[in-house]
Amino acid sequence: FIENLLAQPGKTLALLPGGKATATKLLDTQVGSGATVQTVTLWKLSGLSTTPVPVWTDANDKFFAISFGIGWIPAGYEGDKERLEKLQTEALAAQMPALARSLAVTPSTPVAFTDVRIFDAPAKRFVDSQTVVVDRGLIVSVGAAGTAKVPANAKRIAGKGMTLVPGMWDSHMHVGDDYTGIQELSLGVTSVRDPGNDDAKTLDRRGRVARGELLMPNVYPSSLIDGKGPNTAQVANVATSQAEAIALIDKAAANRFTGVKFYGTFNPAWLPAAIAEAHAKGLHVHGHIPQGMRPLAAIADGYDEITHINWVIMQAMPDSVIAESNGIMRFQGPGRYAKGVDLDAPPMTTMVATMAGKVPSGKKVTSDPTMVAFEGLYVPENGDLSPAYAPFVGTLPPTVERGFRSGGFAVPADLTRADFRASWAKMVALLGKMNAAGVPIVAGTDGNGIEIVRELEIYREAGMSAGEALYAATLAPAKLVGADKTTGSIEAGKVADLVLVEGDPSTSIGALRQTRVVMMGGKLMDADALRAAAGFAGRPK
Repeated sequence: FIENLLAQPGKTLALLPGGKATATKLLDTQVGSGATVQTVTLWKLSGLSTTPVPVWTDANDKFFAISFGIGWIPAGYEGDKERLEKLQTEALAAQMPALARSLAVTPSTPVAFTDVRIFDAPAKRFVDSQTVVVDRGLIVSVGAAGTAKVPANAKRIAGKGMTLVPGMWDSHMHVGDDYTGIQELSLGVTSVRDPGNDDAKTLDRRGRVARGELLMPNVYPSSLIDGKGPNTAQVANVATSQAEAIALIDKAAANRFTGVKFYGTFNPAWLPAAIAEAHAKGLHVHGHIPQGMRPLAAIADGYDEITHINWVIMQAMPDSVIAESNGIMRFQGPGRYAKGVDLDAPPMTTMVATMAGKVPSGKKVTSDPTMVAFEGLYVPENGDLSPAYAPFVGTLPPTVERGFRSGGFAVPADLTRADFRASWAKMVALLGKMNAAGVPIVAGTDGNGIEIVRELEIYREAGMSAGEALYAATLAPAKLVGADKTTGSIEAGKVADLVLVEGDPSTSIGALRQTRVVMMGGKLMDADALRAAAGFAGRPK
């Protein structure tokens, strides 16, 4: 592919069924030693994905190598792999400062969103005909459009027929690369909670954001901690003893992370001491449930939050599933058995009551259900497009859209897709019961960066009001990480994290996809320009 692309005029090639690919030269370097020394060139391929793809060619424009941790490189040059990855990472990062400056503008005057419907997050309701004034990165006034005072020199943004919502949160987004942030911002997500990543990359991105070299939502990271075994999480910090686990927790606190996330290979015997240390350091504790445990046991040890809806319903799974819960059974177990779970009887009534704080301890336990991730596992057949991605058909690079048509998990021979879908429906019903009982819900996706609105649509299907659903993606996660005094709602004195959408999310939550203006920390961004920079050909449907 790269050889054909480089042979084209302008190094641009039309794609089927639409779009185009373009190659841009980034740098040359030498690889090999002695008689094998040669010059190779790094190209940035745009149009194949929502993130540029780096590819190396030789001096004759023939394919040489590609590497993203796992690499394909000629025999004899394996020793150059790590350096090539470092060079391509630095070269791509070097392009981000100019992109950040082109997409985000700091207004020189106040900005007024006039005569607009707003979402009042504390009250979980929408209010018509309001005017919101922003100055120097802060919201300075919110009031009725007819009486609001707008500075004479303010930039006015007409809000008639539109809705202004607080900058949204994706409470479960593993930031993949620099372009993940642009995708999130294009949908009005101005804050993300990264529940486990390569800590070094997280810290590098934090530094570049602080220096104005990278456009990225506000990131609230957790450090992912796991034990050692065949199913250890790929980017986890691995502890082989309780002392090592505590040292990793201390490191997370020193790095100013907001939480720690435990994973399935973590030794359950270490949880009480590890959680005590995390709480002593002011860290939020969440995650998967270590293999062999049920979620109520993790809550008893001190979990503040259960990640993913499958871990909530795991309380009702057979012992055979719990015994293998860190492998494929964490998906296949709920897919097989959830359909038969009685949500109105123990153990699920006990589970929900405990998370809602209706037990002697009184402690509420948050749910980050990532419903959209499990819809994609249980519902679509191969070739089907998950509802999360259907609104983006025709705007995605064709290879990305094909990837989204891979379908859900293969169904075991003794089950049908209908069985998986019935279990999925039971999980949606469980979410409704959790919300009705008062379990705190925060909206996250565990996705690619464009699924947050579908997550909220599922919340509506579960019986939540539009206000409750949007609260889960605004003020609720801000409270979870202790940022609610500065963001998460449209109130005077708060940071201007705002999103202007066309339409009325109070009647159709899907209107939240129709972002037009995004503001983060008072900086203005055009949503269409963000979409274009992230590789989208147009607005979602």
